[in-house]
Amino acid sequence: MTEALAEHRRETIDKLEKTGISVVSEKELPYGVQLRLKASGRTCAINLYHSKKKGVSVVGSGGDSELLEQVMALTGRPVYEGLKLTGTRIGTDEAGKGDYFGPLVAAGVCCDEALCRSLVKMGVADSKKLTDITIRNLFEEITVMDSLKYAVCSFSPAQYNSMFASFSKLGRNSLDMQARAHGIVISELAEAGCSPDNIVIDKFCDLKRLKPWLPETNASIHLEVRAEDSEPAVAAASVIARGVYLSELENLSARSGIALFPGAGAKVDRAGVELVRKNGEAILFDMAKVHFANTRKITSGT
Repeated sequence: MTEALAEHRRETIDKLEKTGISVVSEKELPYGVQLRLKASGRTCAINLYHSKKKGVSVVGSGGDSELLEQVMALTGRPVYEGLKLTGTRIGTDEAGKGDYFGPLVAAGVCCDEALCRSLVKMGVADSKKLTDITIRNLFEEITVMDSLKYAVCSFSPAQYNSMFASFSKLGRNSLDMQARAHGIVISELAEAGCSPDNIVIDKFCDLKRLKPWLPETNASIHLEVRAEDSEPAVAAASVIARGVYLSELENLSARSGIALFPGAGAKVDRAGVELVRKNGEAILFDMAKVHFANTRKITSGT
């Protein structure tokens, strides 16, 4: 256990015990520790994780839902106030759209109210608020849940660049590519037997741009800004999309022999310069979204 994790563990236990929540057992985890908690005859569990880059994160690990919500609130994790929608829903989100290296990934999750509540218990939240370690752990938990259906569409950098070129000739842009990716995962879920009452999409464009890519449906379509903060199905899709993005970025790093990073900042530019020096400029087509301004910086820096 790292010193930072040990310190956060102590602080968390102190905070919980002051509210009458006691720790009945502990179990070491890869990169973390699980605390099994008890209060007023109810039990639940939380996992604490730590990484040098992102610090400490807390993930719910089952048990009494009311106690778990109380614990999550005390430990600083977001808690859903209640499900806004009823019935079965599809939630979609994407990852990689602002990252120079790696694919564009969209994911969709189909679940009912009971599964949504299970996602809340697990501590599912917007992937941008979670550490990479937490995302990987939640990804493993979400994708093996009974009755939960999910779909993923991943455009590799080469596919992305080819599509961007062809779309540009038609007067379209990267938003249309995102719309296509969301449409693909919604269509795949429909083909898998998901008949949602609602479809919730983390808003990145208007419905006019999305409509051509969506399957015929009787479901109500909701485009919501920061939908992952109000709809667990979208939050789960966010985690899955980011999990796939991180995995594919690792594969590209291994293939190129250069450590590639998310984002589009100076660290990414430095990795790009090293990548081009080792492999030549043509490698960017297979590793990056070449219409980003990073390409000019990288190629002028070699």
